[in-house]
Amino acid sequence: MQHLMVFIIGPAGSGKSTFTSSFKDWLLSQNVPVSTINMDPAVESLEYDPDIDIREFVFVRDVLEKYDLGPNGAIIASLDLAVEYLDKVTDQVNELPEGYVLVDTPGQMEIFAYRQSGRYIIKELCPLDRKCSAVFLIDATICMEPYDFLSQIFLSSSVYYRFRVPLLALINKIDLLDQKEREKIAKWISEKDALENALEGIESVDKDFTRKIARMLSEYMEIVPFIPVSSKLSENFEEVYYYLHQIYRGGEDFEKEELEE
Repeated sequence: MQHLMVFIIGPAGSGKSTFTSSFKDWLLSQNVPVSTINMDPAVESLEYDPDIDIREFVFVRDVLEKYDLGPNGAIIASLDLAVEYLDKVTDQVNELPEGYVLVDTPGQMEIFAYRQSGRYIIKELCPLDRKCSAVFLIDATICMEPYDFLSQIFLSSSVYYRFRVPLLALINKIDLLDQKEREKIAKWISEKDALENALEGIESVDKDFTRKIARMLSEYMEIVPFIPVSSKLSENFEEVYYYLHQIYRGGEDFEKEELEE
């Protein structure tokens, strides 16, 4: 089975650590071997006990005191310093049992996604002989308006093209939506013209530009699965697992019916 790396990425508040904890528990309930890595040097507490923890080597509170930095500067410096310990992290990864390895990334996504250190971390933890993917978490509660949803698709696409690994986009926290809101998001995901039609109904000076962007991103949504999930309730986790198997193994040893049984 080897080590199947899954990087958990998303904006602050999207539920990365909660998803890591819940998906780990769900995989274990399905007798799927799984380990976890915390790569956030600034997190104070976690909902799970990581098998590997970057805070053993770099902790933002220590960096704050040692270098007399502000909060944002300390987080940036901590992630840059974490790169110096990647050889130790890699050695620990090699000691993990085979199976899924969930990598919980820093809470401030932009620091991980758009600085060189983030790309380097993924490169070092994903050598050519190791299978890797990413899930991008989107907070469903901020996607109720079509322009807001479009902006989140944009953000996920930028991460996809930044890291160039197979990616799933998860619309998290759907347990906080009512049935009508769920159906609206499901329609925007499943029907190619639904989001564009919703945008058409909004008066805007940049309507033509927005229409072009929506059409472009609809093609992106055809190659990247968008899955509504609830980390709190483990809702639709079987679908997440299904698509991860499509990435890693072409789906030949897994069918949705196996979990439904």
